[in-house]
Amino acid sequence: MPAAYQPFTFTHSNRRVISAWNGLDKLGDLAREAGAKSPAVVLDAFFENGEVAARVVDLLQAATGTKPALHFVPAHEPDTDTIEACYRALAAASPDFVVALGGGSAMDTAKVARLLLSNPGSAESVSGFGKLFKPHASLLVAVPTTAGTGSEVSESAVAGKAGSDIKLIFRSQEMTPHIALLDGSLSMTAPAKVTAASGYDAVTHAVEAYVSRAASVMSDPFAESAMLLLGQWLPVAYREPTHQDARSWCLIASCQAAIAFNSANLGLAHAIAAPLGALHHVPHGLGNALALPAVAAYNEAAMGPKAAVVARAFGGATAAAGLSKLRQLLGLDLSLDGFVGTDEERELVAQAAMKSGQVRMNPRLATIEDMRAIIQAMRTPTGGGEPVIAL
Repeated sequence: MPAAYQPFTFTHSNRRVISAWNGLDKLGDLAREAGAKSPAVVLDAFFENGEVAARVVDLLQAATGTKPALHFVPAHEPDTDTIEACYRALAAASPDFVVALGGGSAMDTAKVARLLLSNPGSAESVSGFGKLFKPHASLLVAVPTTAGTGSEVSESAVAGKAGSDIKLIFRSQEMTPHIALLDGSLSMTAPAKVTAASGYDAVTHAVEAYVSRAASVMSDPFAESAMLLLGQWLPVAYREPTHQDARSWCLIASCQAAIAFNSANLGLAHAIAAPLGALHHVPHGLGNALALPAVAAYNEAAMGPKAAVVARAFGGATAAAGLSKLRQLLGLDLSLDGFVGTDEERELVAQAAMKSGQVRMNPRLATIEDMRAIIQAMRTPTGGGEPVIAL
């Protein structure tokens, strides 16, 4: 607990979180409760023609008397074309009950596409911050199938601008799913590398929210719980993909981390991961794994007593060492050079990262020279030890 009272603002617009093994079966009850008559489902393309999609159709058709409209989101990270294709499918269905099932790409796509139903225009027209939108009358239920993005409780979404390297950020409480349905059984089929990268994304959300300048007595318990759960259970989920406790606890931790960052924001690791994705197509969770240990080493002196909390959560002598140890356990202790090969490209990443709004949320304010030093440190795998930053 902080030594002295500090004023704060805490934001959380999700209404309900339900956690249950095989909880997907609750969709029918939720549709009946809502009085739904016209359901629609947005799913990752991975589920097309599969058992999960068929199960969702059966549940919703039995509950509403109507076969739900299905839209499958392509496997690549979403862009404005992806969103607008989803919008057209939803508009044709005129839904009163929308289910978004999958990873962050499917959930983010559904959130923005649904927003367009009541705020017509291009996807790009609803990007940005501080805009007022008309709510849509449908109930939105998000069902994550990976423990990572926390999109099921976040009022934010990220998508590329089609035909460019620009990443657009969307933020509105009108996008937040009303119900997050956490069913660990749906994550068991995720490949180990997806479990690792998405899980490290959740770790980064928890750590950066915990030490953010906007962290508060309201957000800290969510972030701390998420760190402790992920430190214990993420390596188990990675090693033993069918471990029910591990899968369930990682989903819960991911959700908690998102509740924390939705209010407290993030930091330099996310500032770096964004251009790694936009410029070099590095998957978001992997980008965070490349960055976070070096960022934690840079931040250590500015974390205060929270540094020891982070270190304990991940079993390290320092926060950075603990995060490096976890990264190695997950097979993510890689060199940045495998993705960004030249000094010129690294400079572009540094310059782009400095433009992120997350830079000012970081506990230690960074200059461009600091950013270059962090990115330089990312070139050397740590072997599970302390990163070295030349500052």
